[in-house]
Amino acid sequence: MIERRRNPRINVTLHLSISDLYRQDPALADLKNLDSPIQIIDISLSGIAFITECVLPIGYFFDAALENPAHKNKVFTGVKIIRSDAVDHNRYLYGCEFTHQPDNLQALLDEMAKSISE
Repeated sequence: MIERRRNPRINVTLHLSISDLYRQDPALADLKNLDSPIQIIDISLSGIAFITECVLPIGYFFDAALENPAHKNKVFTGVKIIRSDAVDHNRYLYGCEFTHQPDNLQALLDEMAKSISE
């Protein structure tokens, strides 16, 4: 199969926390209290895929904190939800793109790729 992604994906174990979910349309109410566990599937410079029990609407944005549990390095970035699929009756797979790439995102990905290859 030909890889069509802009950036290669890395299968990782990271902690992802969502602070607030919002849409750029100010007429729509923001969603709060997004405390469901999140399982990250993979990550690249372009975006992230994860599974959660939380129902998140496509087209919404959230501020994310990505943390490498081995090193406690945190990356703060904005994320837009672009795709959603049901995994089972109460879990959903989301595909998201980063709305901006902080300088330390590449360092985090390099660190994760290095730990996988060791």
